[in-house]
Amino acid sequence: MQALKFEKTGSLDGLSLVNIDKPILRPGDALVRVRAAGINGSDAAGILGMLPFVTTPRIPGRDFSGEVVEALGRVWGTGSERGFTSDGTFSQYVTVPIAALSRKPASLDHSRAGSMTLPWLCAWITVDTLANVKQGDNVIIIGARGGIGSAAAQLCNERGARIFGTYTSLAKATPPSYITPIEIGSKNAIREAIAKAGLQNKIDVLLDCAGYEQPFNDALFTMTPNGTGRVVVMAVHAKDGLFPISMRTFYTKALTLKGMLSSILGPLEVKEVLDNLAKKIDSGLLEGPKEVKEVDMKNMDTVKGALQEILTRASHVRSVIIP
Repeated sequence: MQALKFEKTGSLDGLSLVNIDKPILRPGDALVRVRAAGINGSDAAGILGMLPFVTTPRIPGRDFSGEVVEALGRVWGTGSERGFTSDGTFSQYVTVPIAALSRKPASLDHSRAGSMTLPWLCAWITVDTLANVKQGDNVIIIGARGGIGSAAAQLCNERGARIFGTYTSLAKATPPSYITPIEIGSKNAIREAIAKAGLQNKIDVLLDCAGYEQPFNDALFTMTPNGTGRVVVMAVHAKDGLFPISMRTFYTKALTLKGMLSSILGPLEVKEVLDNLAKKIDSGLLEGPKEVKEVDMKNMDTVKGALQEILTRASHVRSVIIP
C-alpha cells in the first residue's frame, strides 16, 4: 500500500510517499480502507518535532473516514496514540479495534466526515467533559471560526447556552445566528462587547481555542467572581508555549483552569462520542462542514502546503488527504 511516512522529525521535507506492506491484523482488529484523512495542526507539529512524545519512523494522521475491508459498513474515527506513537491514517489502510468502530454519518461523504472527527472530539471533551456547559450559561469562545471553536459553538448552542465568539475579522465571515460575534479590533474588544450586552462579571465559561495572550486576559476580566467560572484552554500560539496570564484576575474571581487533551478518552469512549455525533448530524441537530479541500496523497508539494497551512491557520477550510 502507499502511505506518507517520516523517518525523523524536524522538517516537513522529511515526509515522503512510500510503498509498504498493509498493516498486520491482530486479534480483535479490523482493516479499514481509508478514503479521507483529515489534516490537523497536531499532525504538522508531530512531523516538525514540536511534540516530544512522537516516535519515529512514523506514518502521521489521526482522523479518517473509510470502509471496513471485507465487511459492510462505512466508518470514521480519530484520537488515541494513532499518528504519534503508532502509525496513523495518512495511508491507504489502517487497523482499528473492532470494538471501537463507529459508523460515519450517512449524510456526509468521506471527505467531510474525515475532516471533522478530531476537531469535534476536542470540542465535545471541552464542552461536555471539562467545562460542563449547561443551559443558561454565558460562554465566550476565542477562535469561534476555527474547527474546534465552531464545533464547540454548535454544542453549546444545543445545550441552551448564550454564546459570544471572537473573530479576527468579520469582513469575510458569516457567523451563525446563535453566536454574538466579537471582532478583535482593539485591546479591550471582548470586555467592551460583554459590557455592552450587560454581562460584565457574568460570563460562566471561557473556551480558548486560539491561544493568544491579549484576548485571553481580556476575556478573563469579564468572568463571574462567584467561584463557578470555568476556563478551558487547548492552544497556545507562541512557539515556546508561553504567554502571561493575569493571575490577580484569575484568583480574585476564583476561576478554574483546565487543559484539553484529546487522548484523555479511550477508544471505546471516543466511539461513544462519535456515535452520538453521527446520530445528531444525521438528524439535523448538528451540522457538518459545508466544504473541504481534498489533497491528493501522491502530490507531495500539495500535502506539505496543506500541513503548513493548518499550522499557520492560513485557511478556514479544512483539508483532507485522499489516499
